[in-house]
Amino acid sequence: MRNFQLTAQEVSTMLRHDLKPVIFLINNGGYTIERTICGRDGGFNDIANWAYADLPKVLHPGTNARTAVVKTAAELKDALAAPHDSLVFIEAIMDKYDAPPTAIESGHLMADIDYGPRGPQHRPGVQI
Repeated sequence: MRNFQLTAQEVSTMLRHDLKPVIFLINNGGYTIERTICGRDGGFNDIANWAYADLPKVLHPGTNARTAVVKTAAELKDALAAPHDSLVFIEAIMDKYDAPPTAIESGHLMADIDYGPRGPQHRPGVQI
C-alpha cells in the first residue's frame, strides 16, 4: 500500500489514456514484512488507510472503471467475473499478520542480522 500511495497518480494516467489494466491492491494495513522483523504491533508499521477502490472515480470523475473491495475468495471470484471492458481495480483486504512462512523466516533472520542477540526477536510476541 505504501508504494501505491507514492504512485497512485498513475491510475489517473491510465484512465486518461483509456487503458484497461486489472490492478490488484493488497491492503494489509501497512508493512507486514517489517512486522516479521521488529514490530508486530508497532504503530510505525501501520499506514493511513485510503478508500483505495474509490480512487479511479476520484481521479477521473465519470469513469466507467470497475472497482471492488474483496475480503473472501468468493468476492474475488465475482470481481474477476465482471466484464473487462475498462480499468478494473480490485482491493483485496488481507490480515495485517498474514505472511507466508518463508517471509516470516526471512524477517526473523533479518532481525538477527540487524539487531543481534539483544534485538526484539528475542522478546516473546514482538514479531509475527
